[in-house]
Amino acid sequence: MKKQKKETSERVLDAAEALFAQRGYEGTTTRRIASAAGISIQTLHYHGGSKLNLYSQVLQRSIVPITKMINRHIENMMTGDLNDDEATQKSLGIIMDDLLEVLHQNPNVPLLFFRQWLERDPKLRQVEWEQLVPFLRKWIQEVERRVGKERRRGIDLPLAFISLSFIYWGLFSNPVFIGKFLDLNPESPDYFERLKSHTKEVTSRILGRKSEIRSSGRKG
Repeated sequence: MKKQKKETSERVLDAAEALFAQRGYEGTTTRRIASAAGISIQTLHYHGGSKLNLYSQVLQRSIVPITKMINRHIENMMTGDLNDDEATQKSLGIIMDDLLEVLHQNPNVPLLFFRQWLERDPKLRQVEWEQLVPFLRKWIQEVERRVGKERRRGIDLPLAFISLSFIYWGLFSNPVFIGKFLDLNPESPDYFERLKSHTKEVTSRILGRKSEIRSSGRKG
């Protein structure tokens, strides 16, 4: 019984995630979610509760694992010397390899990011505020503490993080359009490698590095 309940709950969240990604919060109804999950509206409310609760669960499921993954990498990077360009660039390369792989393998996540960004209701941003913002502030404070002002000159770290987020998630928000524009199959290794190479170059420039972020050596 517990297994069946868990499977139903996961099916509800899968359906809700796809619809919130495609239609946004206002454009999605609980009846549509129930229909997509193949259950009655009564069963939906039993397993998922209100639409707001479902939305929060979907964001928890997408935001929290990515945030924790990045945090593990950054904490490891912070144990080294942030003034060592080569070591820092290598660490950033590993972070970006893992992040871009997640975005590539989970196409709803970039769409949820942009849908979420357009929401003005504070209640709809609560998960983001509670789960993501504290990590962002911690990372920024740690960099400011360990990297001298002269080295950070011209770099607005809070806005740099926001700008990079838009670039990373944005490059995976519409693979059909981007692939057609680049004349590449979005499912091809060449397409993914080109996105990774470009993203690392842009990150390097935004963070004021003179040399490129080196790849971790992993295959995409």
